[in-house]
Amino acid sequence: MSEPDKNFSGPQAAFQSASRRDVIRILERITDAFLSLDGELRIGYANFEAEHLLDVLRENLVGKRITEILPQFSGTPLFPSIVEARRTGIHKDLELLDPTDGTWYEVRLFPSHDDLAVYFRDVTSRKLGEVKLRESEERLSELVRTSLEPILSLNSDMEIVLINPAAEALFGYSSWEVIRRHIKFLVPDRHKKWGSTVVQRLSETPDKGIFGPFRGKRKDGTEPILEVSVSKMRTSSGSGFTLIVRDVTERIRTERKLKNTVEKLRQVDRERNHLLHHLEDQVRERSKELSRFYKLMKEELSLAQRVQKSLLPPIDTSISGASTFITYLPVMDVGGDWYDVFEVRPGILRILLADATGHGVQAALVTMTIKGVCEPIKYLAVSPSELLTGINTDYCRNFRSLQMYFSCFILDIDVNRKELRFASAGHPAVFWKTNDETQLLERTGSLVGLSGEMKFGEELRTYKSGDSLLMVTDGIFEEFDSEQHPFGEERIEEIYKTSGLEGKALHDRMLKDMKAHLGKREPQDDITLISVALS
Repeated sequence: MSEPDKNFSGPQAAFQSASRRDVIRILERITDAFLSLDGELRIGYANFEAEHLLDVLRENLVGKRITEILPQFSGTPLFPSIVEARRTGIHKDLELLDPTDGTWYEVRLFPSHDDLAVYFRDVTSRKLGEVKLRESEERLSELVRTSLEPILSLNSDMEIVLINPAAEALFGYSSWEVIRRHIKFLVPDRHKKWGSTVVQRLSETPDKGIFGPFRGKRKDGTEPILEVSVSKMRTSSGSGFTLIVRDVTERIRTERKLKNTVEKLRQVDRERNHLLHHLEDQVRERSKELSRFYKLMKEELSLAQRVQKSLLPPIDTSISGASTFITYLPVMDVGGDWYDVFEVRPGILRILLADATGHGVQAALVTMTIKGVCEPIKYLAVSPSELLTGINTDYCRNFRSLQMYFSCFILDIDVNRKELRFASAGHPAVFWKTNDETQLLERTGSLVGLSGEMKFGEELRTYKSGDSLLMVTDGIFEEFDSEQHPFGEERIEEIYKTSGLEGKALHDRMLKDMKAHLGKREPQDDITLISVALS
């Protein structure tokens, strides 16, 4: 009989139908380290995995007391648990940290009449993963708490388990009033049945989705129009959902007014064509009605213009180290260019410039959808490419039927690291003046709206104090004179490089030269200029 056969005295009840040799063969193949201890806690048998895990030859293990082999565990629950398991005959499970090298072990003790079976397993990776998961969840919880966007977290039963301050402000409830309530609590009573359908759809969503617009319920009884971005989440406490809520009441009202304006314009065209077939007196009478409708249309467009301008940031937004000056000239009352400038994180100024195809009311509708898509995620996206991808995905999912596309340039200026990070979806190049030379920040992807699977690249540049940037839409360099000669990008670059002007003075010079180029012709497209001075 081999040495392991002589020394092995494993739990006989577990292997009554197997020979001792078969049991040893099994123990040599398992992935856990195994030790068999006699009544005096001496090692009678150790498998290969125990020899490998403890880094001690088996001939140096057999016959030794376990306290001699593992002295580093003298101050841990291991030895008291072994004694307790021998005394009570009840198996025990515990986790131990080896203080000498930081290794975590999972230990299982199985006592029998004659001996005690001890199984070891290295679970360091799992324990470290649990620590990282807890740290990640704590960071995520802090981000949710400080977010300006209303955020709710639900468990798998659709009960509210977290509501951040922004969501408390939106709905008017304190967290203690809604925690552990079903999400239907925030839906008006008359929509409870409909709300259940939405919740069911939400539970069947495998990844994430957009729901709305729909009516919510505030504590004061008012019912805002809401839209919800839903993401399925998995945490250490189980699965659930994260809801980012958007109050789209004003957006819906504005869209309805714009749609009514478009429909009125179409009605005016139909009636005008009909009048051509009537007598002169009828034409005169109907002309008066058309004048009334036209005045109403202008009033509606004027309202749309005020609404659109109210959604744009100030023309001279700045932070310490980076200041902007913006010129926005729509060719009609409302335009298809849209921009946003904000401090996304302390010391990082984010600039977004978008240009919808066409101009006028139709293009203005697209800019409203761009803002609606961008607002919920503009502070959450950590980089320009991530924000651009999020805008494209949401736009393609919800507005693909419009068959309208737009270019977009997103730039992050980190004034502390003096870095420019950008992503461009088919937008004209941005001019960057450094060392009295002009460089171009070129596009990194195609137009937004072409495909929901579109990928956008991202590039990084380092700048110096005194550098500057010029961002434009194609409306300025695609203005044609009477002989169809364009104003051109080269002319814009030359003025920017050699004039020595910045901000408003630079914009005025470019617009003056453009008007001289056009002569008596009027501009045919929306124009946006954004200058950035870096210090």
